[in-house]
Amino acid sequence: MNELLAEAWEKALEGLVLHRDRQVLYLNPKAEELLEVSREKVVGRPLLLALRDHRLEALALHGGERTLEVRSRTLRVRALPGRLYLLDETELSRRLEALEEATQALAHELRTPLAGMGPLLEALTPRTLQEKEVLDLLKGEVARLSRLVRDLSLIQPGPKRTFPLEELWPRLERLLREKIRERRVEVHLPHTAHTDPEALFQILLNLLDNALKYGQDPIRLLSRKEGGRLLLEVRDQGPELPDYELLFLPRHRGFQGGAGQGLGLYLVRRIAQGLGGEAYALRDGAENVFGVALPLN
Repeated sequence: MNELLAEAWEKALEGLVLHRDRQVLYLNPKAEELLEVSREKVVGRPLLLALRDHRLEALALHGGERTLEVRSRTLRVRALPGRLYLLDETELSRRLEALEEATQALAHELRTPLAGMGPLLEALTPRTLQEKEVLDLLKGEVARLSRLVRDLSLIQPGPKRTFPLEELWPRLERLLREKIRERRVEVHLPHTAHTDPEALFQILLNLLDNALKYGQDPIRLLSRKEGGRLLLEVRDQGPELPDYELLFLPRHRGFQGGAGQGLGLYLVRRIAQGLGGEAYALRDGAENVFGVALPLN
């Protein structure tokens, strides 16, 4: 078994440095490449000689996880007692920068036509109750898309107000009617929120769409309070996923599901941060949990 493990680490795509008492015991070929050292010259020598970076040494000695720029690379570094793991995220970082540029370009292209659609809809006069309902829905969606464009443009969130969370559900239900049909969706939103309702609506829409695409029933939309924060979560019964944090990067859950671009969770995190909160994902018992934590005030 030890021989198999040693062979596996020799061929691993993740760098590994083993150390004890500030001395290097082992590093695999990937760690050699990422640290730009020769293991023949550093094994048995001081740890700093291999790492050549005081930030890496401090992390190795005290533990933790960080993303660092090292030797012109972006490394995700995780330190456990006697072990330092190195994952090269340079290409991922470049892709995210390119996505950011594309996002800004998209927001710019959408801003002008959306600005013209609002006044046009206001000028229309519905003749029947059904036409009024459709027109109101269109106005709401233009407002939501305009809000999304502002979020993508890194503009500050819209005005806050205090409102019951349950008032968002009818709109969500209308927009997702076809996807919800014949699905088991449970809704429990007993709390009030003090935030931008349009931004929160977009968050919940993305979370629900994510669960409906890739999760299994029952799907539960709920709110709760914890540690002075308001938590809104969408829970599904899908299989456990390998790395929940990576799902907030573009394409990850969509890629695993075999369809889509996987931008929904990326936008959820971006909008939540604009509201002063944070997005998270985790496994809780038999459920996948995707949610946001927002300040109460």
